[in-house]
Amino acid sequence: MILAIPLFLLFCVYGVVNAYLPVLLSSLGYSIAHIGILQGIFEASGMLIPVFVSSRVERNGNYGWVVIILAAVMIVVLPPLALVITFPVTAIALAFLAVGYKGTVPLVDAMVSHSLGDKTVNYGKIRVMGSIGFVCMTLLLQFTPLVNPSSPPSIARMFALPSFLFILSMLFIPGLLVKRPPSADASSDKGLSRMGIRSYLEQFPRSFWIGVFLIFLGFFGMTPSQRFLSLYVRDYLGLESYAGLWALSAAAEIPFMFLSGWFIGKWGTRRILLFALISITARNLVYASFPTFSGAIAGQLFHSVCFGLFHPAAVVFISERVPKRLLAVGLTIYTSVAVSMSSVIGNVAGGFIIDRWGYRVLFVFFSVFPLLGVLFFMLMRTRKQGTH
Repeated sequence: MILAIPLFLLFCVYGVVNAYLPVLLSSLGYSIAHIGILQGIFEASGMLIPVFVSSRVERNGNYGWVVIILAAVMIVVLPPLALVITFPVTAIALAFLAVGYKGTVPLVDAMVSHSLGDKTVNYGKIRVMGSIGFVCMTLLLQFTPLVNPSSPPSIARMFALPSFLFILSMLFIPGLLVKRPPSADASSDKGLSRMGIRSYLEQFPRSFWIGVFLIFLGFFGMTPSQRFLSLYVRDYLGLESYAGLWALSAAAEIPFMFLSGWFIGKWGTRRILLFALISITARNLVYASFPTFSGAIAGQLFHSVCFGLFHPAAVVFISERVPKRLLAVGLTIYTSVAVSMSSVIGNVAGGFIIDRWGYRVLFVFFSVFPLLGVLFFMLMRTRKQGTH
């Protein structure tokens, strides 16, 4: 698959950012409450702009060049992020970093989905290359002195390196910069820029929005393990093995993501999404009940289902329920609303919860919301059956 190398390198970027962004902010001198707010700004900035970008890209078909521009933005903002220690500058730099960081993935996902055509169930077999890249990068960070956790410029340089290699892969691998011709109805689609937002979004079916809400609750429940894990391991457990734990979680997801097509074919996307919601709750309760290194290992292994199955099922669920001409927009709504908006709220709330009550309360608090998603689905299903 031609996108294997870019996916590998793109998620090398994610490996660095996931493991070291909160550490970078901490090394700049920000408190845990401020880190939560700044990470919330980071997530919020990555929500709206990519929706507008993907709407235009879907109609024009120029995925490759837009992805390169977004990746370049990530590199350009790193010097002020690492060198200028004031809250406004940090917030603005994070906002631009987020536009590139959050904007690339749905467009690459759309490229993968379009290349698969009607075989989107095989998405996980290609996306697994991203997980392998994530594992390789986090293991490299854990077992080599490439990054000094107390040095913001050192962390920023490691953000930049895989981003630059990702750009090179997009430039020099044949076929990635070819403009994809729009579908017959996409070329006549007015798009978000010319239509009212409400009328544009009404083109998505009700089942799509219900699914986005359930996915939102799942990713909201993953806030502690996805956004505060590095600080939890360093500050609460007193260990420097957070990159290794990130590698463990990504390694656990690889076989499940690779086999996700088989699981989806056997159980369907809705059952997998519900199973993942229950697993996210169990994961949080493991962290809360066993605040040890062994508990952290067990919690990270839950990533096999909580993301390894959850994410491919979410992508296939959305791909099956949106018009093909709006696929990039649908996937960006997934990334921006279900993933980023949940993280915006979760980061801000999580920072204050840790600051006031600590990490164990954090995990218990966020364990509630995925269960609420399961109850919501059961209620909707009961009501639907009652109308027949």
